[in-house]
Amino acid sequence: MHPGQRNWYLKNTYICPSCKKEFDWDDSLDETMIRCPLCQTEMMAPSPVLAKGSVVGDYLVKERIGIGGMGEVYLAGQRSMNNRPVALKILHEDLIRDQAYLERFYREVRILAQIEHPNVVSAIEAGKAENVYYFAMTFVDGKDIKRMLDEGHKFTEHEALRITCEIAYALKYAWEKHGILHRDIKPANIMLTSENEVKLMDLGISKKVSGEDVELTMAGMMVGSPQYVSPEQAKALKDMDFRADMYSLGASLYHMLAGSPPYPGDNAMEVLARHLDEPVPDPRRLRPSVSQRTTELIAIMMAKRKEDRFEKWDDCIAEIKDLMDVLGENDRESSSASAGRIERQASVSEDVRPAKKKTKTGFPVLNKKLLKVAVYGMLFVVCLSGFGLIVKKGMLDARNDRAKNLFDAAVKFIEANPEPANFRKALVMFENVQKLGVPEYSAEARAEMDKILEKAQKIKNKKLQDQKRVALEELKKQSYEFEKNDELDKAILTWENYLNNGPYAKDFDFEIKKAIEYLNRKKKVKEDGMD
Repeated sequence: MHPGQRNWYLKNTYICPSCKKEFDWDDSLDETMIRCPLCQTEMMAPSPVLAKGSVVGDYLVKERIGIGGMGEVYLAGQRSMNNRPVALKILHEDLIRDQAYLERFYREVRILAQIEHPNVVSAIEAGKAENVYYFAMTFVDGKDIKRMLDEGHKFTEHEALRITCEIAYALKYAWEKHGILHRDIKPANIMLTSENEVKLMDLGISKKVSGEDVELTMAGMMVGSPQYVSPEQAKALKDMDFRADMYSLGASLYHMLAGSPPYPGDNAMEVLARHLDEPVPDPRRLRPSVSQRTTELIAIMMAKRKEDRFEKWDDCIAEIKDLMDVLGENDRESSSASAGRIERQASVSEDVRPAKKKTKTGFPVLNKKLLKVAVYGMLFVVCLSGFGLIVKKGMLDARNDRAKNLFDAAVKFIEANPEPANFRKALVMFENVQKLGVPEYSAEARAEMDKILEKAQKIKNKKLQDQKRVALEELKKQSYEFEKNDELDKAILTWENYLNNGPYAKDFDFEIKKAIEYLNRKKKVKEDGMD
């Protein structure tokens, strides 16, 4: 299978916990630490836990096709079904001792098991085989939208709307039938199969709003990808509904049409602030051929207030389908659909709204009423900006507090549990601090991780030196026993064999040669009858 056609159930695309940027890494490299090429932050890289040909339950492992924070995903064959291809997700062996991770793992299984929809990757089964926790999913051959965009694919307006419509159907089903939010809709989680079918991926951070499901997300932590996250997710609000997914889907539609996310930025906090404060951008700035109605559709799906978005998925889907009918299958780039049957108001930039007629004189005619409205409007904008600053400050304060609490907890843990067996858990705790993206505590967490890694290396070196010392003592003991019994040839052979095959022969080269020289000299003395 060509690498570009691999499936991204869990990607080999990493997200740096410090700068929040995505980057690819060669998973074939046998390394325990990887480095972000953008900010040079180091982080742990999960290594393959299964070799090719391994058997896990009913599945024969073929190759690893993805990697992520929870574990690895392998292409495997289901033996009881004529070796049909499946995607086999394996929970990392270091995480199975953590009950919270196991709960998250089984929660994802429960969520996917409920959903049977043509636009959602189907779950097959989950289980445990010889301490390996696994989760089998239908294998889908295709590419995700992000990869296609990165490779330069330019979606037609009709094509982008079709993909959006299919995902909207899947999200409608998940919400209305099961009360489930996806919470991480983005181009990387939308796949086009080799047969041009649309599939929704990665329900791993989904949330069941009602029922007895346990919410595993830490309080005050935003869930989702910053470039596509809704304002309510950016604020880490608990009271969310399907319109959070609708916002992210609108942002993904924008990306498909404009070729870049709606709010680019140098770091996650800057992007989140733009989602909160800035008007919805007009995709026609980057792609003038996009129709007015599609522009307005994006504006409504991405309205800052969820109340200003579509009231139901059905309304959103109906508008998308009508737009597709207007555009037609060919979707000529030069054509532009007629403006607006969407009457709902949304928070959009000025050029997204329908143009107003100009007066013949070229000067605006303002009466007192219009002037009053304008003044009130300016005051409203000022107040709204102030509110946005307050919200941003509140978010920053909450993240700072969370980072401090996690950092303090990690420091206390490693101080109370300095044994090497606890190093990995401590590293994970400090990594969680970095994931919050607070520069001060990220740097301190990095420094603590460096201390742990340095200590681990010292322990490893000491252990190796002890092993070498024991090996040398054992060698001397064997030689002495032969020498004591006057079996000098056997004593010499003991040293020579180790010189040729011993694991630490190079380290003991001087001692070995000196011992052989001494024994040969003693042997010669004996042979000469001088003993």
